[in-house]
Amino acid sequence: MPYTTRKRKCKMESGESGTHIIYKKGKKLTRVGCTSDPDGAIKARYAAEKGTMKENKLMETIKELVREELAAIEEKRKKRKSKRKSKRKKKKAKRDACYYKVKARYSVFPSAYASGALVKCRKVGAKNWGNKSKK
Repeated sequence: MPYTTRKRKCKMESGESGTHIIYKKGKKLTRVGCTSDPDGAIKARYAAEKGTMKENKLMETIKELVREELAAIEEKRKKRKSKRKSKRKKKKAKRDACYYKVKARYSVFPSAYASGALVKCRKVGAKNWGNKSKK
């Protein structure tokens, strides 16, 4: 990585005063370190690079963990969707012979009267519903 060194007063991480500041080049100069030995600036650069390498490894592990969590969440969503679909299939109304007979007889089908007739038809059976009984 491209670095530059400038002679200025600075404070090192240990709290001591230094004479040279090390900057990382880019769109904006970013301060990376401080040293009191101008020849030690090279060592400081390497130390800064090691720090960035550690950060990169850390970021990669974090990204990997996030990907795993997102995959687990996505899998849970898919399971929920499949459960919903199976529930929808189970909740569908019974479309038996009584349903069609009652629907044909009542002009307003989803009504209380039609629902009652549907229940009575299922109790008696489709063949017997609607026929008058002889007493």
